[in-house]
Amino acid sequence: MQTTTPLGLITGYPGWLSSRLLECLRQPATTAWQERLALYRWRVLCAPGIDPGPLPDNVETVQTGDIREPATATRAMQGVDLVLHAAGILHPRRIPDLYAINRDGTAHLARAAVAAGVRRFVFVSTNAAAGFALDSQTPMRESDPPLPESHYGKSKREGEEALWRILTDTRTEGVVIRPTTFYGPHFAERHLRAYKMARGGRPPLIGNGTNSVSMVYIDNLVQGLGLALSVPAAAGQTYFFADEKPYLWQDIFYAMGRAMNVEVRPRHLPKSLAALCNILDRGLGALGYYHLLVHVAGEATRDMGCSIDKARDELGYQPTVTLDKGMKEAVAWAQNQGWL
Repeated sequence: MQTTTPLGLITGYPGWLSSRLLECLRQPATTAWQERLALYRWRVLCAPGIDPGPLPDNVETVQTGDIREPATATRAMQGVDLVLHAAGILHPRRIPDLYAINRDGTAHLARAAVAAGVRRFVFVSTNAAAGFALDSQTPMRESDPPLPESHYGKSKREGEEALWRILTDTRTEGVVIRPTTFYGPHFAERHLRAYKMARGGRPPLIGNGTNSVSMVYIDNLVQGLGLALSVPAAAGQTYFFADEKPYLWQDIFYAMGRAMNVEVRPRHLPKSLAALCNILDRGLGALGYYHLLVHVAGEATRDMGCSIDKARDELGYQPTVTLDKGMKEAVAWAQNQGWL
């Protein structure tokens, strides 16, 4: 009896994460999740005005559309068995864009998935949807009550809530993943500023740099995606994906420096600067505006460590790339690009 090759949909293409996942699925399978997902043909959804470039051979079709429009979701879901919803916005021009895309766009896709009979829907949320850790010794866990503070975190949390509400009492399985900040080759150009500051040897650091932060190497995160998409036990669950343990914020700059053979000695700025930027960030947000540097500085002294115990215990998640190795890979790639 002839069987039909199942179809998967990936939104947010061509993104750093979605592109790397498809690349890993083109390689010879070395894990069970790669074997399961290699059976799929893929459809990708691109935002209007985005050039998808040459399509990899495991992508069958490309569609263009705005996920803020329900019709886009309906067209994209036709014949789909598995969804990776990676489309979203992190640094908007206006605050309302966060909610229109991260919350409402997710809801449109979830409704269309249920109507189309999609088997599993994996939503790429963020650790910001959970809020912040209590302190540097107490990482966030999935069982903690979500307390997002930023508009980005709130928009993603409301997207999670919309997904669970829409999928209730349907045959479509939901999985929410909350990645931390990821790093590695092919990083977005907005990350380049941090590498250049580390290369100079005296990067500015607000506070003493001993607050906790979880990071995740791109291939560690791709492993997590693969498990969320393929492991039966993931259905109905939420997972943090990060490297093995949280780092101290200063350790990120130290690792960047080691990757470039530079001794990093941070210039410590008053912790009060973060508090002032946080007030300004909230004020701008209340007016519907967003400024990247103000927002980042406002969170610079907060603890953002996350535990991966649940993902490890339930999915077998095992991050294998360390911070030093990952930073060396990122720096080598950026140097080949002529960026550093």
